[in-house]
Amino acid sequence: MHSPFAVSELIPPAALGKDAITAIVLHSPPAATLVSRQDAFSKKPIEQLGVIKELNALLCLSGGDLTLHALPTFALLSSFAAQTRAAASLFVISTVIRYPPPPPRRANSSARHPGPAPAAAPEIHTSLAVACRRKLLLFNWIDGTWVTPKEVGLPHQIRGMAYGESAQGRRLIAGFSTGEYGIVSLPPLVSNGSAKAPTGADAVPTLGDLFSPPIPPAVATAAAIAAAGPSLGPGPTPTGSSLSSYGERFGGLAKATGTSLGGLGGLAKATGLGALANLSLGGSKVEKNGVVPVPRLSGRGKKVAGGAKDRAVDPASWLWGKEWGWTEDRKEDEDEVLLVRENIALPLLVSGQPRPTTASTTSQAVVYPFAADETLVLPPYVFTLLPSPPSSSSSSTPTLSIHAIESLAPIQALSTQLQARLLTVASSSAQPPLVLLTTTPPTPTTPSEQTLWIVTMRSWESQIEELGQRGQWDTAIRLVRRSSSGGAELPPRLLRRLATLYSLSLFSAARFDLAIDAFIALDISPAKVVALYAEPISGKLFVEPEAKEEIFGGRTRDKVREELEKEKEDLVGGSPKKVRAVVEEDAAETKANKLKANKSWRRDSSVRIDDDATEGAAEKAALALQRLAKADSATFARSVDVLIRYLTDRRQRYAQALAALVPSVRPVPNKAHWGASAAELLELPDAPLTELRPEQLAHVAQVVDTALFRSYLATKPVMVGPLCRIENWCEVGEVEELLLKAKKYRELLDLYNGKQMHEKAVKLLKQMSEDEDDPEEKVGPTVRYLQKLGSEHVDLIFESSRWIFDADRFAGLDIFVADLEEVESLPRYATMTHLDRIGPDVCSKYLEHIIHHLEEDAPEFHEKLIELYLDSIHKKAADSDESYQKLLDLLESSTSYRADRILGRLPSEDMYQVRAILLGRLGRHEGALQLYVYQLEDHATAEEYCKRVYESDPSMRSTIFHLLLRIYLRPRASHPLLFGPALALISAHASSIDAIEVFDLLPPLVALSDIKVFLEKTLRKSGERAREAEIVKGIGRSWVESEEREIVGLEERRVKITESRL
Repeated sequence: MHSPFAVSELIPPAALGKDAITAIVLHSPPAATLVSRQDAFSKKPIEQLGVIKELNALLCLSGGDLTLHALPTFALLSSFAAQTRAAASLFVISTVIRYPPPPPRRANSSARHPGPAPAAAPEIHTSLAVACRRKLLLFNWIDGTWVTPKEVGLPHQIRGMAYGESAQGRRLIAGFSTGEYGIVSLPPLVSNGSAKAPTGADAVPTLGDLFSPPIPPAVATAAAIAAAGPSLGPGPTPTGSSLSSYGERFGGLAKATGTSLGGLGGLAKATGLGALANLSLGGSKVEKNGVVPVPRLSGRGKKVAGGAKDRAVDPASWLWGKEWGWTEDRKEDEDEVLLVRENIALPLLVSGQPRPTTASTTSQAVVYPFAADETLVLPPYVFTLLPSPPSSSSSSTPTLSIHAIESLAPIQALSTQLQARLLTVASSSAQPPLVLLTTTPPTPTTPSEQTLWIVTMRSWESQIEELGQRGQWDTAIRLVRRSSSGGAELPPRLLRRLATLYSLSLFSAARFDLAIDAFIALDISPAKVVALYAEPISGKLFVEPEAKEEIFGGRTRDKVREELEKEKEDLVGGSPKKVRAVVEEDAAETKANKLKANKSWRRDSSVRIDDDATEGAAEKAALALQRLAKADSATFARSVDVLIRYLTDRRQRYAQALAALVPSVRPVPNKAHWGASAAELLELPDAPLTELRPEQLAHVAQVVDTALFRSYLATKPVMVGPLCRIENWCEVGEVEELLLKAKKYRELLDLYNGKQMHEKAVKLLKQMSEDEDDPEEKVGPTVRYLQKLGSEHVDLIFESSRWIFDADRFAGLDIFVADLEEVESLPRYATMTHLDRIGPDVCSKYLEHIIHHLEEDAPEFHEKLIELYLDSIHKKAADSDESYQKLLDLLESSTSYRADRILGRLPSEDMYQVRAILLGRLGRHEGALQLYVYQLEDHATAEEYCKRVYESDPSMRSTIFHLLLRIYLRPRASHPLLFGPALALISAHASSIDAIEVFDLLPPLVALSDIKVFLEKTLRKSGERAREAEIVKGIGRSWVESEEREIVGLEERRVKITESRL
């Protein structure tokens, strides 16, 4: 253990004088100067001193009488001789500050003075208990006012006593000379003249039944062995030890002698039954049966609630909060005492029940090698002055043995080098100093000299650091908890460091929920928390077990390895060195038994082992390994579940912190430059996320999401998909290999898509297609993925579509013609160029889509499609007829092309219908009609052509049909007269052709019956025009007459203007 205390000289022998000092009390801070000396203070040796601070008086026990003296004059105030009758043996003092309830108000006073009643002034209750043979005297003062004393009869003489509080009220624990103990129930504290003063049995202090302390059998056995230590054989005897060390020693003894704790045969050989008989409680009288009070911890009074807000107010609150995993070893309203009987120190609650054990308890009692002279408890330590052994050599000196009050583990042993006569325990301060009085033995030439020594404690900072360097951070924290101030005097920086290391110890102890709550409360960087897990979870943040403490502010990696090497060196053959040292000190007969046992073992080992037994042992070992593996798996799953809870909380926190940033500095998750090394991530500060810089916040988000991804993949694979589909900061480089290994391709695609890593996604889709046999499943996923990329990734779309066209041209074309907004946003000219490289059939399909469905009117697309049609017709492909019809339809319906340019690409002796359409687009209607009539001989199409021109071009209405009629009736020299089509034309369109021009073109000898229909329509039209003119003329005349009448009516009105009307 560590060495927290040191002894230094306080008052030298010259200042103390030669007179023997028998008692001492400290009323003010110790000084090295002797202030005064009272030579005639007492006629008899002083046995005990005490101070009643409230009375400013000194109590002196001398010669069985008790006197009260004024301070600092030491004048006698009063004597208790009449009560003690020279039989007092010891006394104890208790001071309680009580806040009485306010007095009730009268009805009329409450009306005059509304509001809460004023608080009553606190009262100081001082209690003095004096043991006088077989009676106990109880004196009380309330604010310095004497209260009638009370007396309690005792069955035996008291050896030690102490005050305490329990849930049932005030108690006085007394240890009797028989080794038994009793609890005196004291009346409750009341104010002077209180109307609620206790009456009857409650007003009288009563002694309960005597009881024996609950000393476990193992403790009693260890105490007997310690008391009989010199008889066990040669060798040094330890000066102070806990139960664990003596248990190990007795365990080695029992193993060597062939006995167990259940029998006393081997023990009787070593110690004799008389040693055990001396431990019988309630038997013969004992000299040492003290009761040492354990001061109530002031730090508990500062305990606050467990919320994060409270923790921020009180940095030491984590030392007490149940949410940090602390389980109280006793009730808040119950005090504790330490029973010191001979060489046993046993903790006990004031109620008489044993103190509950905790995880840090290494022993149920402290066992000393011999009876203690004096014991004092100053939390967190127990100080015991052990005298020199009665049978020891003259070189042996008294020892100040120091143990921890909570664990009862040995801390330090200080040799006084001289015969110590007194360990001072009395003081008026909250943390009294320890004072030792040593005396040198007189010689023929020099008299005896007395020296007063003070035991000083090193600072808590240095103690914590010393324990921490040994890896005993938990021990340091528990010592701080049980200190007088409960850690309140430690600086906040050190408290936070201890809290951080304690949270690490919670995690190491598999208390994952408590550890994670602590990490959240302390705002520990998520990178450090993730680094605690195995590599499948932590990834690149994984650190070796020796380095985990360093990242949490503890020892360095080299220091941890050094301590581990020391521990390995201390273990030889699986047995600690201290056990071997104790075994070597065993008696001669013990060694003989051990040799005998070893011979038996060698003889048994030489026997051939049965094969069945070997197989059975192997099966048991295999089952044990399976159970261990199952337990480890369950622990791992539980730890990861808790980590998921932590990461989910951190994810919400960093999202809020990111949302609070202005957009100009807010990081985005899909940028690759946010990646950082493991060292950089582990250096992120332990602070609230809202206090981090934007780049630090981005690193935290990266750690959280990556670890959450790995955690889901390890324990909840179904949650990986949703995490990939939402915005996340996951580092793709760390998880993509895991997804590929787990064959979670869909999730990886979602992750690539969310991170804008489309090139990797398309590459993965191509790899996946190699394992598919169905054509649709082979290219379908890639097609759908490319359709959703949009114009920002057009180069990737073009590059990736090549292998799809090779596999399925229709599926490849669907990438560019799907009815999706992203597809329609693709640059059309670049797409047309790309598809033209793929093939004219694909390009023509795309152009048809954008022209006919998307109504694209740019000339380059229409002309390109016309060129593709022409190329297909020229090459006489299988679909040339279809292409020709499509060309005609496009030329007829489209106006977004240059007809002269297309006309120049046509052959001179073919494609007359196309040429006719183009000539019509150029306004050369006569040439178009000649192609229809002469080359195509399609009179119906020519007539339809005239209709279209007549309806679309008003300037050509009077001439278009006349042109066709002239071609019919005035043909070229090589073509015959088309009299029949001409008559049909004038009969069908008589209203659209001038009759005079028709008569000029008709041959001279035309039968009237041939043009009868034309003439009827012409005359009917002429009559209709005449009637229409008459109607219009009548309507005009009527309008004029109406206007004239209105004018006349207006003119007939006369108004005479006079001066009166002006």
